Amino acid sequence: MKTGVFETGTLTNRELLLAAYAAYNRRDSDALLALVSEDVNWPDGSARLHGKAEVRYWTRQWAVTRTHDEPERITDLSPDRSIVRISQVVRTLDGTTISEGSFDHVYRIEGGLIVRMDIQDVGTEDRVPIQAQVPE
Repeated sequence: MKTGVFETGTLTNRELLLAAYAAYNRRDSDALLALVSEDVNWPDGSARLHGKAEVRYWTRQWAVTRTHDEPERITDLSPDRSIVRISQVVRTLDGTTISEGSFDHVYRIEGGLIVRMDIQDVGTEDRVPIQAQVPE
């Protein structure tokens, strides 16, 4: 185990989560789905989506908006739980900003795959750059 970073399969939690955000931001659903379990549990507003087929909703979302989630801090709580503080900007397809905010994405990771994600709102006053929180 690396200092401050838990190993999951061949990727550390940090590497897995950064790969997921990179795939999401480039709208690569196949790469993103490769990082989640077959029975992944994912938030969709007040509902929950279960399984890869249901979470493919990302492609519907990307057809109407351009969301960019920038990881600012990753905190490992245990070998199977991590929190990612993100800065999110949602834009229309023509680039007009719809919303901006910070959120904590709480992940459960098993067998090197994301099995669950939850979202929590946070204030913007306590943003910390990712480099200041997680050693490389």
